Amino acid sequence: MICQNKNYKTILETKGYKLYKCLLCDLIFSHKDKEKENPKEIYSNYYKKEAASRFGNIVESVVKIFRFMRAYKIHNLNPKFKSILDIGSGRGWILFFLKKYFKYDTTVGTQISENAYKFSKDKLNLEIYNKDLLQLSFDNKFDVISILHVLEHVENVELYVEKIYELLNTKGILFIEVPNFNSWARILTGKHWLSLDLKHHLAFFTPSSLVKLLKKYNLETKKIRTFSLEYSTFTSTQSVVNLITNSDSYFFEWLQDQNRIFNLKIIWHTFLFTILFLPCFLINFCLYFSKNGEVITIVAQKND
Repeated sequence: MICQNKNYKTILETKGYKLYKCLLCDLIFSHKDKEKENPKEIYSNYYKKEAASRFGNIVESVVKIFRFMRAYKIHNLNPKFKSILDIGSGRGWILFFLKKYFKYDTTVGTQISENAYKFSKDKLNLEIYNKDLLQLSFDNKFDVISILHVLEHVENVELYVEKIYELLNTKGILFIEVPNFNSWARILTGKHWLSLDLKHHLAFFTPSSLVKLLKKYNLETKKIRTFSLEYSTFTSTQSVVNLITNSDSYFFEWLQDQNRIFNLKIIWHTFLFTILFLPCFLINFCLYFSKNGEVITIVAQKND
């Protein structure tokens, strides 16, 4: 079990998985013989070999724009900061942009996907480690540590947060983002929620449970929001389409298929996605200042 507390209850069962909620720390976690699975094997096909991409060229171009925006946001956390560790750094575009355009002196990443690791190291010439964070040690500490849509993938959540605390400089910043289990779309669509993704996601958080976890390790939350221009509307729309069609993210999977073809099913799903996109955007926009958006984004500071 991810949570070591013994006082928990089952809140969802689907497709051989169970979701539990700890009654002490409020962490929500899954369980399905995780000890038999090798994380590197699970993520071996997460990125395609050619350019370590996940989508077609048009979508990938949009993704790259969002990565630049993330780099800009990280730079603006404190323009004087010049070192960053990006945990689960994807293909390394955030680090690349910080190094090239925002003059970061130290840009380090971790990535267990072999394809993304090779792309980051060989194509972008970045300092990337093909190991889990808990297997690494560093000589220096960092001004910023980012962990974006990664903490939900790891089994040892508390060990990760403790390690992050140890690797941050005093007054250093943690920039973290995870799916929000309290999102309106998750509440509405239940097991059809896109971000449930029980093949890859092991832990789930609410705004209060994540703040509580960070506080336990002396990481003070400075900013918190639950709206993401990149993730919110797409996640909500796909989740509602899943609910209507009683299917598993067919449109999302189709976007990632290199050999995708048009058929009646994808035409129907695309039609639903198109007409629901604007209403879902408006709902997410109206919930901008609430705690019920699709993602939790927190900026926290290390205080000794």
